[in-house]
Amino acid sequence: MEAGGIETPGEKTVVLSGRAYEFGHMDTMISGASIRVREFPELAAVTDESGNFRLEVPDQALVTPYIESGSGTNVRRPREGEPFEVETHWNEIDLQTFQTDGQDLFNVNFQTPPDFEFEALKALLQVPSGEDGRPLKSVIVTTACARNVRGVDYDTFWLRTPHGVAGATATAEPALPDPVYFNEQVIPDSSLTETSIDGGIIWPVVETGTYTITTTSPTAGFASFTATCAPGRVVNANPPWGAFELVGAGEEPDGGPEFPAGCRVGAVPSAT
Repeated sequence: MEAGGIETPGEKTVVLSGRAYEFGHMDTMISGASIRVREFPELAAVTDESGNFRLEVPDQALVTPYIESGSGTNVRRPREGEPFEVETHWNEIDLQTFQTDGQDLFNVNFQTPPDFEFEALKALLQVPSGEDGRPLKSVIVTTACARNVRGVDYDTFWLRTPHGVAGATATAEPALPDPVYFNEQVIPDSSLTETSIDGGIIWPVVETGTYTITTTSPTAGFASFTATCAPGRVVNANPPWGAFELVGAGEEPDGGPEFPAGCRVGAVPSAT
């Protein structure tokens, strides 16, 4: 194991790096959180005081990163005013499933809900949950996110909130019921039939399986992604990954030699 809690399983690897922060509180980074990979349970990294992590994973492999539930003291750093400490408990979140293909993946961020937001969203969406508080089935969340949050550092990413593209719709294969879209107040709103400027999209009750999520719009193209669902998992394919807006006609939405299926690695550099 290398410094920083990084394990490497084989000769050819790529690096996943990103940041863990609280959903609804982009000024609060999550330190001391364990980052793991579903397909390779021996791999682990721990976020530093700025919420950053770095993890080597096998090349030419499917990898589904996730953050384990945990608790601790984190520092809230508002743009105005002095930083202050908060005691928080964050909840386990999976990311999309990436297919590695010779390139490091940057900005692999975890938008991680603390308890209040986690429980409020479950109640609002009527998500059946077990005694442990986890969904009995699975949840898929993503954001139809604008191209201007790709290839930028975290401060710029934060400043460019909201991250969404309005007027997009999303579907799943295999088919799922229509998703619920988030309104401009970042609240799921069943009356909406397309994304708001927030860009949020959620399927609150999903059976076990592997799903391809495709997002479309009359004015923009978006990357598709893979969500690997199992009981208890909340898959949040959050910005700048997931359903991100493509730069132009030269960037294929799914697959191709420069952009491996499921991860779309081009032009998403480091957030530091």
